[in-house]
Amino acid sequence: MNFERVAKLGAEVSGIELAPDLAQDVIDEIEQGILEHRVLFFRDQELNGEELVEFSRRFGESFVQPALAHKYQELLFLENDKSKPPTLNTFHQDMTGLAQPPALHMLHALVVPDGGGDTMWACNYSAYESLSDEMKRILGSLTCTHTILGYYRPIVSNWENAEEKLREFEEIFPPVTHPLVRTHPKTGRKSLFVNRFFTNFINGFTPQESENLLQFLYKHIETPEFCVRLRWRPGTLAIWDNRCTSHYALADYWPQHRKMQRASVSGDTPF
Repeated sequence: MNFERVAKLGAEVSGIELAPDLAQDVIDEIEQGILEHRVLFFRDQELNGEELVEFSRRFGESFVQPALAHKYQELLFLENDKSKPPTLNTFHQDMTGLAQPPALHMLHALVVPDGGGDTMWACNYSAYESLSDEMKRILGSLTCTHTILGYYRPIVSNWENAEEKLREFEEIFPPVTHPLVRTHPKTGRKSLFVNRFFTNFINGFTPQESENLLQFLYKHIETPEFCVRLRWRPGTLAIWDNRCTSHYALADYWPQHRKMQRASVSGDTPF
């Protein structure tokens, strides 16, 4: 197995066929690659949905994503076409509106548009580490309130009972508080832990103060030098660390068809 670094973060991995029954030393090597590169890209992988879920379980307990119908599923199909435009086109970390957001995502391309539909990742380590010492000191004492409503609001915007569903959902998953600077539980490195979908405000700040600082941090995370971009092919599989990266699925392919399957690994409480 060979890891070839492609940017500030990200590595192309060759010489391996992913499967649920890989030897433990191979799984350990992949996990170490994730910690080192934050995002791994595997080309020409043939996995059905069940195999993808079983493979993800080699790295930890499956993460099941809340759905508005109050059902849980270990495998998600992310699909857009002419009748279903993409709505989530900005950088974010997934599900930080939960007390324990997912640690890892595994996204496998099934149908890829002729052009567009790339995914970008940003390194939240680099975003934090490039700040001044004084800014790090200020941010290190701050916490933010996160909610899942920012993620689900555009999804249900055309539903007749959208607001009712959102209120119902917020009762089940109330807002949570996370540190603005997160420490990775395995590497010990610090990263910015804010995003446009789930972060509502900085606790203790006025609304204007919070908005101004958050907008600066969002734009800083998205600095091109901190990013890597993947052009998908059918069979491409990406694994990334949701604890220290942000990602952005570009919506420039619509109305073409794009279909992916995703399995995720549960995470811990940010600190």
